[in-house]
Amino acid sequence: MITRREIRALAEFQSAKGCAVTFYYQPDTPPNQSHRDEAILVKDLGREALREAEKEGRNDYARADLSRILELAERLHGNAGKAKAVFADASQNFWREFDIPAWLDKTRVVINRRFHLRPLAPLLEANPQVCVCVVDRSKARLFDYQNEICKEVIGFFNEPPRVGESTGGGGYDAGHISRRASEFAKQHYKQVADTILKFFERGSCESLAVGIRDENWAEFEPVLHPYLKKNLVGRFHVDPASATPQQLKVNLERLLGEHELSRHRGLVREVLGEAQRKARGAVGLRRVLRSLESGEIQTLLLGEHFQAPGAECRNCGHVDMKVQPNCAICSHPVSEVEDISDAILGAALRGGIEVVYVRDDRELEAAGHIAALLRFRADQKKAVAS
Repeated sequence: MITRREIRALAEFQSAKGCAVTFYYQPDTPPNQSHRDEAILVKDLGREALREAEKEGRNDYARADLSRILELAERLHGNAGKAKAVFADASQNFWREFDIPAWLDKTRVVINRRFHLRPLAPLLEANPQVCVCVVDRSKARLFDYQNEICKEVIGFFNEPPRVGESTGGGGYDAGHISRRASEFAKQHYKQVADTILKFFERGSCESLAVGIRDENWAEFEPVLHPYLKKNLVGRFHVDPASATPQQLKVNLERLLGEHELSRHRGLVREVLGEAQRKARGAVGLRRVLRSLESGEIQTLLLGEHFQAPGAECRNCGHVDMKVQPNCAICSHPVSEVEDISDAILGAALRGGIEVVYVRDDRELEAAGHIAALLRFRADQKKAVAS
């Protein structure tokens, strides 16, 4: 599975000869149909991409990569139901291939100076590494969730204090026993929280989910470090002793889906509100492009249905809604593109901007399917300076 770090590294790559080859394979062949048809499709797509590359005299190295991709396609045979992504440039001896979720719209081959990364946008927030903690007053088990696999990494049990027979103290003894049990539970919970924090400090996880009985949450939540609370995606009710990895996986993936939806809706509302106040919000393609060039953007919101024609400079990478012969920034020739979302996404990743892929949000769709939360507004800085 490809990681966010690897996607960002691919965005940094540029082919000096314009021979960066991107191949996406979507396994949609019916079971009873010959997989030979997949290879024929890839061959046809490769020829078409090569013809486009020949128009600009950049086919020599691409031809070698396409030949290698065709050999790969002939061995895929459905690829166990997973999609495949390949990024190659023979001129720089570069070849990377990944298995990814089979949610691509189609199989395709693209040859350009940079890799075609738009289909990977949904993965920028996917595949989180989560610490799943299941805990009660004396037991705890920590699980690692990554690449859709949940496995136990550590478990421990703290022996609770023995409760002997009453010595006749009545209410005093009962209160003393209760206080001892509460203090024991507090120390146990603190040990668990400290262990989780060490996982985060080592970079072993990015988020936290807690499986706990509802009546125990009020005891556990106060001992969590503020950093853990900040990265908490949610909690669910479970019996720590009997919980299975599959049970935890189902609960966690539900939590992650709810957390992502809530976060996206909150971001859209925040950006639209900031834009309405002419503050830290940019809405619509024209405004977002201007903010991208001026380095204002902190978080880019890209709707799943965003698509717009435009142009990209072959020299400086300037992206424009208007198609003109030469770049408005450096005067070099530009390339007309059917959809500039790929250029926008690449520029954002190279600039260290957080990219959020937003599905089915009517407010963002009404705003043009694209918006951004800004770090600052350059026009306001100029106004203050003057």
